[in-house]
Parts: sequence; structure tokens; C-alpha cells
Amino acid sequence: MSAGKIGCLVLYAVLAAVALTEAGNTAGTIAGWALVVLAVVHVVEVVLFFRLCQQASGSLAGNVLQMFIFGYYHMIEMKADVANNR
Repeated sequence: MSAGKIGCLVLYAVLAAVALTEAGNTAGTIAGWALVVLAVVHVVEVVLFFRLCQQASGSLAGNVLQMFIFGYYHMIEMKADVANNR
């Protein structure tokens, strides 16, 4: 797993922890909204790069899930995979 993907997971964990432990406070509200915004952005990425998910090796469901979770970092891996398989 790349450093970017690990960084994404750490960011999500920190935001979730702040949102849960500081619920009702400004920090918790901001962290919760940040998670919502990130989810929406990643859904848009999945829609925009769905064709790339289809072309990359591996399962379509796995690529879509990783695109939703990791976004740009998984897209880099899929582009390299598609370029190597041509």
C-alpha cells in the first residue's frame, strides 16, 4: 500500500475520531462536514474515472471501492496498470 493511501486512511481515522469525540462542538461539526465533502468528491471521482476502473486489471468492484476510498492515489496506480498492459 502506498504512502498516499496510508495517509488517506490516517486522515479519515482522525476526522472520524474528532467528529465522534467532539460531537456538538465546532471541531466535531467541521470534521463531520469534512468527511461528507470528501465522500462527495470521491463519488464524483468514481463517476469521472469509471471507464479507467473498467480498463484496469482486477475486479471492477474492487477498483471502484478503492477509487472511492483513495481517489487520486488509486487512479495513479490504475493509469500505470493500463499503460503497462497496452
